[in-house]
Amino acid sequence: MHCAVCSRSPAEVGVLCEECRDELASPVGLLPDQVLDAAFHRAGVALIDVWGRPHRLDDHCTIGRHLETPGVAILDASISRRHAELRRAPDGQWQVRDLGSANGTTLDDVPVTEPMAIRHGMRLATGPIGFYFVEHADQLPEIEVDSDIITTMRPLDRTPAARVGHDLTEERAPAALGAHGAHGAAAAIGDEEEHTDVGLPEVPMRVHEPTGGGGGLLEVGGVQVQLTTTQLELVRLLRARMLDEGHQPSQVRGFVRSSELIGALSWDTREPSDNHVKQLVRRVRRALIKAGVGDLLESRHRFGYRLRVIPREP
Repeated sequence: MHCAVCSRSPAEVGVLCEECRDELASPVGLLPDQVLDAAFHRAGVALIDVWGRPHRLDDHCTIGRHLETPGVAILDASISRRHAELRRAPDGQWQVRDLGSANGTTLDDVPVTEPMAIRHGMRLATGPIGFYFVEHADQLPEIEVDSDIITTMRPLDRTPAARVGHDLTEERAPAALGAHGAHGAAAAIGDEEEHTDVGLPEVPMRVHEPTGGGGGLLEVGGVQVQLTTTQLELVRLLRARMLDEGHQPSQVRGFVRSSELIGALSWDTREPSDNHVKQLVRRVRRALIKAGVGDLLESRHRFGYRLRVIPREP
């Protein structure tokens, strides 16, 4: 099947093509069990998450940490208890409204400050966590997530997330939840005070470049990954940018624009383009996942690319 959003490329991640999936990358290391849905009377539309799974919606539904009504629950501390709502108007048009959330709601990167019309293919982000809004959801298949593909970081590598400066705080986002534990976690989170830190986890990371050229090794948490020269240059640049911008808030820290990567990296073509950058990022991402490190690269629309983690010396 083709991508449920752009309809141009083959679906490779659930019902999404890789390019559309990359637009949903988030600095928050969610697991699939942390995104739940409940639809009583399906309205033919859905929100598609970063794993390419459609979450069917009712005519009126809520997004938040609590699943008290039809909608989508996101079990993460960056999401407010009642974050946003989607509603179909009498004329059949859909609207999204922010419910006074702590981290805000955006629609195609535009802040939702009043009810806004939402249409097929638009990106809806609640805080740092994004979805696509799609119509004709009744034609989409159910998607089972392969845990080897969606791993963001091995559990043993997760360390406290760094705030701006040197103050460290424990991660309070839930770990992987079983089918019976998810609703209990939702209730537990709902009893906590609002906590909006979406800090990036720290991991030991080092780049090994042989003097003879020809690529080198990236070492992450004791695991070594062989990369080509251009791939290693990409990781080294992203690593340096993340370290250089320690003064920036974690939501925007460490991004490098595609145009800068085109000018800074060694390419095997005379006219590198955005597509070459995307292909390079995908190859590095696949190499990291195959090595068992996880998907450590994030791409965000209009921001560029960065590491999902804060590197530190082993």
